[in-house]
Amino acid sequence: MNRLVGILVIVFFAACSAVADQDNFRCYKSVGLKNILRIQFVIQSDNDDAGYVVYEGGSARIPVKRLKEKELKRLPGGRPSVFETRWREITSDETGGTYVYVSQGAIVYDFRYIRNDGKIFRFVADLGASADNGCAWATK
Repeated sequence: MNRLVGILVIVFFAACSAVADQDNFRCYKSVGLKNILRIQFVIQSDNDDAGYVVYEGGSARIPVKRLKEKELKRLPGGRPSVFETRWREITSDETGGTYVYVSQGAIVYDFRYIRNDGKIFRFVADLGASADNGCAWATK
């Protein structure tokens, strides 16, 4: 009996972990570019200061680390404040750029990538790409 309870506890926590991971990603697509860029931005469920980005057609995950978060606007009536959050790509050659997003609760108003040379790429939610375990981009 104790063994069965132990197995059930392990299965329960594994399922909770899988569900948490599923809830911590967003799919985005670029706007204003001839060739659309698509990315999956993931915040780790066990460490909200770490995550990674996956580019459609990319060969590997690019680790990111939260640099800072600042409150832009405090709203009355218990509504969530508006925050700007900055994430830095962690690359061995330090050429990674910065992701910046402005959000209020679960709503992301602005999401952009700033390359080291200052070029800015803007993104919007790619709602049609969201699947159970990540972004599902149609192959062309």
